[in-house]
Amino acid sequence: MKKNQKIKCNVSNCKYNNIKNCECDLNEIKVSCNCKACDCQDKAETICDSFKANENE
Repeated sequence: MKKNQKIKCNVSNCKYNNIKNCECDLNEIKVSCNCKACDCQDKAETICDSFKANENE
């Protein structure tokens, strides 16, 4: 993977979203299975595990 890739984000309620340019300010993003249990059958459903809600929303 290339270094210095940009991740675009338009999730305005995420603490790491830079609203001015719609880019994620995190150095690294973790994507995980969108499952409540560890033995989830459908591993195709994913979420951004690095999401953190803004404090002021």
